[in-house]
Amino acid sequence: MLDVLAGALIYSNLLALLAVGLSLALLTCRVSNFAHGDLAMVGVYAAYTFSVVAGVTPYASIPVAFAAGGLVSLLAYLVVFEPLRGRADLVTLMVVSMAIDMVIRYSLHVYADLMQQWLKVYTRLFMFNDFLVEVAGAQVPGVLIASAVSTVALLLSLYMLLYKTKLGAAMRAAIEDPNLAQTLGINVKRVFAVSWFLAGALAATAGVFLPFRVMVNPDTGWSMLLSMFAAVTVGGIGSIGGSVAGAYLIGISETVLSYQLAGLGVSTAYRPLLTFAAIICTLLVSPRGLSGLWSGKGWWIRRRF
Repeated sequence: MLDVLAGALIYSNLLALLAVGLSLALLTCRVSNFAHGDLAMVGVYAAYTFSVVAGVTPYASIPVAFAAGGLVSLLAYLVVFEPLRGRADLVTLMVVSMAIDMVIRYSLHVYADLMQQWLKVYTRLFMFNDFLVEVAGAQVPGVLIASAVSTVALLLSLYMLLYKTKLGAAMRAAIEDPNLAQTLGINVKRVFAVSWFLAGALAATAGVFLPFRVMVNPDTGWSMLLSMFAAVTVGGIGSIGGSVAGAYLIGISETVLSYQLAGLGVSTAYRPLLTFAAIICTLLVSPRGLSGLWSGKGWWIRRRF
């Protein structure tokens, strides 16, 4: 059972970073970015490549993955979403994000084949080697410690950026009312570009920890998309703090309940059913998600950004 709880926390840590990044895309361009899962896989392959070439642990590749995911996301924003901002409707933006998903995913397939030829390593259905850490007399995987520390550090850094810096004030103003912000002299395009870079960087960082727990390939990011959207929806669309809370609710419930059902002989193939059930139950209680429960209390979970 300890391994199940550890797996639930690891998955929730990753989901929190992914959900926050997805929220940034939703708040800026009002687009449900279907390519967000692929940004996590960009982080996986960036970390894998660097660790093989440099001969270091994938943990040391986190800065490389952070930069790679951020740059790919930034490129998608500058080339596609920025020209369409204010001109395309929601459906068009969703279709465009699906097209970008295909481009990134199949580019990763091509890269995986090239990497296998050049570096002579397995690039499909692979895992990273991990180590064990003794905590309170129990052996826990290193990825649990690394993912928890990284998630807390990145989310705290994001909070400090948003509420303790001039750039953060500009980002919040641009999201609240882009036209008014531009009238006040804020470079909305630059501010949104920073937001998209951070969204991709957070997703790619989460991706680094994924192969420590499961076998991955270029399609793995797509399979996680449902859980990401569930975390954002359950937490409350438009609330970064809510997305974090939703991520832990979805991550822990998915993992623990799947384990319980497997013990009863029920196939884990029904795991998505748990995610949809969580969405429905939460929205029945609070249509605005978990963040609606904190309405008017002024905490980060209820703020728009």
